[in-house]
Formats: sequence, structure tokens, C-alpha cells
Amino acid sequence: MEPERQGFLLDLVTGADDDASSLQKLADAASRWISTTAGTAIECAAVLHRQRSCPASAGSTPAAASLALDDETGDDPAAIASALLGAAVINPGGARWQAYRRRLTDRGFGAALAVPLELQPGSAGTLVFLGPANYVFNGKVVDEAAWFAGVASHSLKLALDVHGVIRAGDNLKQVLESRTSIDVACGVLMAQNRCSYAEAFGKLAGTSRHRNLKVRSVAESLLRSLPSGAPSTRFEPPAIA
Repeated sequence: MEPERQGFLLDLVTGADDDASSLQKLADAASRWISTTAGTAIECAAVLHRQRSCPASAGSTPAAASLALDDETGDDPAAIASALLGAAVINPGGARWQAYRRRLTDRGFGAALAVPLELQPGSAGTLVFLGPANYVFNGKVVDEAAWFAGVASHSLKLALDVHGVIRAGDNLKQVLESRTSIDVACGVLMAQNRCSYAEAFGKLAGTSRHRNLKVRSVAESLLRSLPSGAPSTRFEPPAIA
């Protein structure tokens, strides 16, 4: 039995450590869902484009994945579906996308259906469903794929947001750890040389340029030479009044 459609979301977060893992979960789920409606095995490729980032893709099979991003002209159903914000269908016998049809045939497929995903500004995504030789995507399957793309859009936006928060937290932790090492190293130099913080930091920066190392690396090297070693970074929650 199909799950209740109202408010239905895919879990693309559990067990997914990054955007690529969520794309893989999406491609697998899309393949299973549309195969049930089509009554035959339908593979799926999921494609994600983000500003200032390389495109990412995943496929329910290696053959499906190989068709996701192998067109350099942009004249493939995935690119056109994304640009038109509507489904692009390649069924056997058509005249369009001949080069793409040859790639489909070479990989054992006979038809393709691309539907766009509605993501945050700056991001674009597409699901490309791939049917076996001589298969024809009918109106029922196209409608179901369009509905599934709507669910996938909400689910993938949530997963991308979660991964973004996790990355931001990791970056903040790295910044705090780096700041602690540099601040403590400056304190050591201030005590040893009776100088200001700016002068101490200048000494670290000068050494980093001379040795072609990051300032943090120079600071940590200095702290490791201390009898007590380098201090660890402590992350404490804010006090609650």
C-alpha cells in the first residue's frame, strides 16, 4: 500500500553523511517508486547543480549514473527539463536528441523521462528515469514521476539544509580550534618576550611565511614544545539565566 501522500517526505538524511549520499538515496528511492507504477524495472539518475560547485550525480545503477552528466553540450533531456521546468520525454521512435538516444542504447536503455526538482535559489536538480529497450513512458508514469519529483524536491531541500548546518558547525569548530592555538601561542610569546599581542602574532606570521606554513601550524608547533603540550579546545553551552 502506498503511504499517505499528504505531507509525505523521503528520508534522505538518515545514514547520509553528505549531499552525494542523499542523492544516492534519492536515486534508489525514485527507481523503486516508479518501477512499481510502470510495472517494470525503471532505473533513475539524480543530478544536482549548485552555484560555485561542481555538479553532483548518483544513479540507482552504474549504467544510470553514467548517463547523468556525460553530455557536454547541455542538449540532453535533463538539462532541457531543468531549463523548461517541465518533463522531457524520450520514447522510442522520436526524432529529437539523437546523440542522447545513442547513449541510451549503448547502455541498454530504450527511453528516458527527465523531471526537474524545485530547490533553493542557486541550486537546480533533475531526476532522469530510464526505461528498458522498447519501453514507452505513458501518461500515468509521467504524472507519477512529476508527483514524485515534488516530494523529492522538499525532501532534498531538507537534506541539503541539514548537511549545510553540519558543515557550518564543523567549520566553526575548526575556526575555534585554530583561534585557541593561535591565542595561547601568542600568550606564550607575550610572556617570553614581554611584547604586545600584535607583536606576538607578528612573530607567528613571520615564521609562517618563512617556513611556508599556516599560522595555526606554527602556533601548534610552539605549543607542542611546552612541557604541558598543546591545550585542547573546550566548547561549552551558553549559561541559562
